[in-house]
Amino acid sequence: MSAATGFTYLLGLPPFEKLGEIKPSAVCESLGDSKKAATTLKTVLPKEPKYIFRGRVAGDKVTQGTMAFRSACAVHGEEKSLLRTQTLVMRTQPSWANYYNVGGDSGRESFTTGSGAFITADNTVAFQVPCANPETIPGGEYSLKVVVYRNTSEASDKMRQGLKDLAVGAARFAHKETDCNLPSNLPE
Repeated sequence: MSAATGFTYLLGLPPFEKLGEIKPSAVCESLGDSKKAATTLKTVLPKEPKYIFRGRVAGDKVTQGTMAFRSACAVHGEEKSLLRTQTLVMRTQPSWANYYNVGGDSGRESFTTGSGAFITADNTVAFQVPCANPETIPGGEYSLKVVVYRNTSEASDKMRQGLKDLAVGAARFAHKETDCNLPSNLPE
C-alpha cells in the first residue's frame, strides 16, 4: 500500500470509508438473543460509520397484576434514527391492527406470527402476542404489542424478513422478561 493510499484509508475517505461495527455486546437487551440480533441488524441497517444503541426495559411482571411492562430500542447512525422497537403490555384487542394504520392499507402485508401480524410499505412490523390470562391482571386477557420500525424507503425481501425476525426476538424477550403465563405461539 502506498503512503497516499494509507493516508486516504486513515482519514476514512472514499473508497475507504470507515464502517461501524454492530457488536452483540452493544445491541439492546430488549431485542433478545444479542448474537442473533446483531447478525440480523447487519442485514437490516444501512452502512454507517457508527451505530448508537439506546435501550430501555422497565415495569413490573404481569404476575404482579400490572400491565406496566415496556421495552424499547432505538438505533441511530451518525446523523439519523435508523430503527425503533417498542413492546408493551396491553389489553388484548382482536381488531387492534385496524387502528394501527401506518402507511395505509395498500402496502400492508399480513404474515403468521402472534395475532394480527403485518408489515407495511413503510417498513413497520407489528403484532400482538398472548401474555396474561384474565385472572392475572384485572380487566381481561392481556397481550404484548410489538412494533418495529425501520426508517427507510428501501424494501428488499431480506430486509423485511430481518425486521420480522427482530420483532419476534423482541417478543420472545418481553414474553420471558415479564413472566407471561399464556403461550406465546411464536415461530422458532
